[in-house]
Amino acid sequence: MYSDKCDYFILAYDSPSFSAAAARVPMSPQGFTKAIHNLERELGVPLFASDSDGTRRPTPYATEFYEYAKHVQTERNLLESAFERISSSGYAEIRVASALGIPGLLGPEFPHGFAVDCPDASVALNELPDSLCEAVVRDGLYDLALTISPAGEDFTTQEIYSSPVLYWVRRDDPLAEQDSISIRDLAGRRIATPGREFKCFQQLRLRFEEEGLGQPNVVEHSEIFWIYEFVLHGGGVGFTLPHLAKLEVFSANSDIVALPVEGLTWGFGVSHLSSRSLCQREKDFIAYVANCAAGFSKKHRSR
Repeated sequence: MYSDKCDYFILAYDSPSFSAAAARVPMSPQGFTKAIHNLERELGVPLFASDSDGTRRPTPYATEFYEYAKHVQTERNLLESAFERISSSGYAEIRVASALGIPGLLGPEFPHGFAVDCPDASVALNELPDSLCEAVVRDGLYDLALTISPAGEDFTTQEIYSSPVLYWVRRDDPLAEQDSISIRDLAGRRIATPGREFKCFQQLRLRFEEEGLGQPNVVEHSEIFWIYEFVLHGGGVGFTLPHLAKLEVFSANSDIVALPVEGLTWGFGVSHLSSRSLCQREKDFIAYVANCAAGFSKKHRSR
């Protein structure tokens, strides 16, 4: 908290005058004096007193604080040395933005399992709505993103996983007698789906426009349990995905069926800005994500 001010204080304590101390920073004598006065105000004690001839001398408070300041300086130097050793060893932190729900799909050990294979790297992961994942990478806040397909044209993406989009339909709805649902089947129906910041919403709206159907009648909600309940109680049809529809909490109820929507898919990949190159550990992380996704796909194919 006092690191810079501690440095200034040590210089003031060890130097014959504030002017001599300021010259070693370097900074103006006025600025240096102000920094010392600010420190005194924070501590609530006088650190230097002036003799009748104008000479500044340390107070007993300064003598006591000097030991603390030297300790802070020493500890900070040790910390900086440790950071330099870590940096020179090739340690890397990979900052990853992820669309909501993808980490859970990749398994309970994701992303911590990456450290098992790559102990010299760590992953800082944050889940965000689809529309924000690419924006934060563009802004330089993250290195990689687990993006819902398709990613922006300024990104390079390794596609990892893809599945059909399903819609929940009540068993007593005539649509339930079909093997699949067309976009035209959805015209005029109330459709529960994650909102406009999610690509499944954007994809649905685009398909309606391509078919000349105008705008879909969408009821926006990001909670999959809410969407299920919406369908169950006759509100309309609702977005889901195969791995969600197979969960026992949903599949055990025979009053609802999940049908594929023709021409709609949901998938994700690992994206980075095309303007930057990947380091080796980032490449390793992409391979790790692909391996986790392969394990997830194998598990769900066997069900």
